[in-house]
Amino acid sequence: MVLAALLLVSACDAVQIVEGSDTHVSIRYDGIMNGFDQATQLAQKACAVHGKTAKLRRTYYEGLGAGERFAFFDCV
Repeated sequence: MVLAALLLVSACDAVQIVEGSDTHVSIRYDGIMNGFDQATQLAQKACAVHGKTAKLRRTYYEGLGAGERFAFFDCV
C-alpha cells in the first residue's frame, strides 16, 4: 500500500519507480534534470518502507542522446 503511494507521488517526476517489492526496486530517471543521486534517494525511500536499505545492483542506459537511464537496487 505504501509502495503504491510512492508510485503515485513519483509518477509526476522524471524519477520514477518502474518496479518494486520488498526485495528490489527499479528506478527510471532522465539523467538530465534528475540524476543518479535522485534515483538513489527514491530507491532508499522505497526500501525503507520495508525496513531495508537500497544497494545498487546495476545501471542501464537506453537510447541515443538524452535517452532513459535505469538503476536497479536490491533492498537489503
